[in-house]
Amino acid sequence: MFSGKQAPDFDFLFGEAWYRKIRESDYPIASGYLDGVEIIRENAHTLIPKFAHDPKMLLVLDPPYICTAQGSYRQDDYFGMVQFLRLMSVVRPPFIFFSSTRSEFVDYLDWVIESKQNGWERLSNYQKISLQTSLNYSAKYEDNLVFKF
Repeated sequence: MFSGKQAPDFDFLFGEAWYRKIRESDYPIASGYLDGVEIIRENAHTLIPKFAHDPKMLLVLDPPYICTAQGSYRQDDYFGMVQFLRLMSVVRPPFIFFSSTRSEFVDYLDWVIESKQNGWERLSNYQKISLQTSLNYSAKYEDNLVFKF
């Protein structure tokens, strides 16, 4: 399917036109690439506090975009504004956030810092790398990598 189009289920997917994008060669083997890295999948609200004082913990966060359609996430536990605010209450540096102009994440950070909301110091002096991108010929937006070390 064309980039930016999402299939909610297999029936929809198999009813769409497909375009040949199959690799004709294998991907290079990356054995050992993640040796020594511990990957934990757990709810952020319970995981982050367990490691809050560990200087080796780096938060890499890619939450669903707030105030946007989240139908493609199909999670039993909808990630809405309350879940976002709970997440932000436990975030501390070092962190990396993936975001875009499809959400108001950067505006939120600026508001927290400017109005000195609770925990604003943890977010102040963040840095941002932006990239103009597009999903297809008509859907253009800015991708952001927001970080603080």
